[in-house]
This record gives sequence, C-alpha cells and structure tokens, in this order.
Amino acid sequence: MKKYTVLLALLILFGVFVTQKDWIFRMDNVPLGPNNKNLAQELGYAADAKLLVVNSDDSCAHPSFTEGLFKAMESGLVKSTSVIVHDRNDDDLIRMAEAAKNHPELGVGIHLTLTNEYQQNHPWKPVLSKDIVPTLYNDQGLSWASITEVENNVNPDHAAMEFEAQIQKALRLGIELTHIDSHMGTIYRDSHFPGAPTNGLRLAAIKVAQKYQLPLTMNMFDEKLQPDLEYLDSHHILRPDTFFGFYELEDINQHLAYEGSFVQRGLTRWFVKALFGLTLPYHNTENLEDDVEVRMEINKQAIMNLIEPGLNHFYMHVAVPVAENGLAIPDGLNHKPGLDRVVRLGDMAVWTSEEMKQFLVEEDIKLINYTDIREIQRRRQSLLQTKK
Repeated sequence: MKKYTVLLALLILFGVFVTQKDWIFRMDNVPLGPNNKNLAQELGYAADAKLLVVNSDDSCAHPSFTEGLFKAMESGLVKSTSVIVHDRNDDDLIRMAEAAKNHPELGVGIHLTLTNEYQQNHPWKPVLSKDIVPTLYNDQGLSWASITEVENNVNPDHAAMEFEAQIQKALRLGIELTHIDSHMGTIYRDSHFPGAPTNGLRLAAIKVAQKYQLPLTMNMFDEKLQPDLEYLDSHHILRPDTFFGFYELEDINQHLAYEGSFVQRGLTRWFVKALFGLTLPYHNTENLEDDVEVRMEINKQAIMNLIEPGLNHFYMHVAVPVAENGLAIPDGLNHKPGLDRVVRLGDMAVWTSEEMKQFLVEEDIKLINYTDIREIQRRRQSLLQTKK
C-alpha cells in the first residue's frame, strides 16, 4: 500500500510539473501590426527573435546614478535608461540630454515618480508645488517614502498632473523621450485613495502615454493588470511582452511566494527551480563580491528561463561609488544601510562584464532600446488613423 501511495504522489507531482506554467498568468504578446508583422519583424529581425532592452533605472535622481549610466554605456550592453524628474535635478537632466545627443544608440525614457525612498539622505519633492498637488507630499514636505504610502494617500488626479509636469520638464531640458516606466513600480499598483478607481494610478500613466505617443511598460505577470494591458493593446500603445528585474535579492523570496509551512516552502522551492532555474531562498549580503556572484547567476537564469521571442524588458540599477561632485550613493530608508550601494555596484559589475556580454551572444539575444519601438508605435497609430 505504501508503495502505491508513493507512486500516486509522484504522479501528482509530475502532473503539477507539466501543467505548472498554466498556473502562472502571463499576458499574450503584443498583437501584430497593421502589416501583419510583429515587432521583431518590423525592426528587421526574424519573427522569433528575442529582443532585450536592458534599462538602467533612476538616472538623474542622484549624480552617482547618472554617472553610473554613462560608465555602463561603455560596455555596449546598456542601451536604455529612464530618468527620474524631480524638483532639484535640472543639471543632471541637461547632462543626460547632451549624452543622448552625442550617443544616438542610447534611448532615454522617463521613470514616472511619486516616491523618494531616500528622504533626508537625498531629499526631493514633486515638480508641481504642494498647493497644486497636496496629496503627493508627506509631512516632511517631500515625496512619499514608500509604495504603500502612495497607494493610500495619492489622488490619481494629482498623479496625472505631476506625470504631465515631469514629462514637460524633461522635454523642456532637451530629452527626447523614448518610453515610460515607473519608479518603484507605483503606477502598476492599486489605488486606495477614497473615491478613486482601483486602477487610477495606471490610468494616470496611460493618459500621458497616449498624449505623448510613448510605449509604456506594464507587469505582464500580474493578472489583475490584464484589463489595463488589453487597453494598451486595443489603443496601440506598445509595451514589452516580458518585464522583469531584481533589486533586493530577499524580495525574490516574497515575490515567488516562498512562505508558509516547511512543506509549502519546499514545494515552492521545487516549482521555482523547475520553472525558472532559480534556487530559493536568496539572502542579501553586505559583501559586494558575493552579491555580484549571486546576481550574475540569477540574471543568467532569468534570461534563459523568462525571455521568449518578442520584446523583453530587464530593469536594473547602476551607479558609481562617488560622483564627481563628491556625493556618494545614498542609503534608502526601505533597505538596510549599505544595501543600496551593494545593489547598484553589483548591477554595474554584472552589466559591464565580458561574462555577461558573452552569455548574451551565446543566447542569441538582440539588444535594443525603445527608440525604434516608439517609431513603430507612431507609425502603426498613423496607419490605423488613415484607414478610418
């Protein structure tokens, strides 16, 4: 009897293994264009090409981040960035505009921002004043420190006004924007502001994406975002087919639901290893060398197991230890002291390495940015308007 029980358990586990991909929501790829071609074909690649945008987030929020982006570009792997626009970073935005003009291979998007996780360690405010968008300010007169605070306190109407102001400031300072994404993922989250629609923050981002005809990133693995993803597709706003990245390594455990009883955690660990090639649990380290080793392996496994034919977006964060003006990487309040430094220098090491460059060649990954994607979107929209 015991023998049959074990056999039954193995059969159940096998059934789970072969069907487990059906358990994970993943939005369908971007629809074909009016010419019946997918994005890869319109870019001149084979229909089954794996396109990858390696996007360095947070540029211009702090001088060490901006200078990190300039250094990372030299590797040839980082061809895209998204800038944070706040009340006190005009100089960095102007530097970024000049860099983009001198390096046309770099695409520069905007990292729509409602938070400042550094608070007094590197204080900044929204672009618009408190009398115009009062719900975007905390008691210290700064942007909110956490995502939860944004969800609970920000009026999406104020967010829409601030997003417009951030885009206008970037354009005024000379940046030709290629796409829209989100700092700390706030635009992908639900709004709990009284009287606001649950997807109010996402609608605020979609509004400016439509107005400025820019591609917009969205989490393809979050089923509750499906109506917003369908809206993007039906209105011909391009978005990546896969959107992923890593910051604090211990967050991976939570995101992959590594919780519950010993048995539950064991099954989760087995599923994640089988499906993604990732081995739970992950632990943060204050040692940069150790972080680089683990981060390199995680990134490789994710690229091998998550990237599929289509447009894939990998977000990462780079910095130099100390900027030219003497400012060092600040500590964020949402992480342990020193962790932000390890993460950003770890990403810098991985994404400027010959090891990663060779790996992407072996995987036949095509590195691009959103410049041509933006033009495809505008061309598709124009063709469809002509046909009406």
